[in-house]
Amino acid sequence: MTNLFDTLLGNWVVLIVLICVGSGVITSIAKQIRKYGCHRQEVELKRDLVERGLSVDEVERIVAVQSASTKRDSTS
Repeated sequence: MTNLFDTLLGNWVVLIVLICVGSGVITSIAKQIRKYGCHRQEVELKRDLVERGLSVDEVERIVAVQSASTKRDSTS
């Protein structure tokens, strides 16, 4: 195990590439987890609205307004 660390420390290019690739993978995983969380939240909202007795058209309008306001808030 110490030989692996000695090899990585001896070769800076490999170490830098390994750090960049690792950070890219971690960032990608975090984005996917966030997307999944947002999707689940939207599905729960739609189910809640349907359980309250709203029609499909009303649910679509509410979700569209919420999506537009979320996009506007995230850009400012």
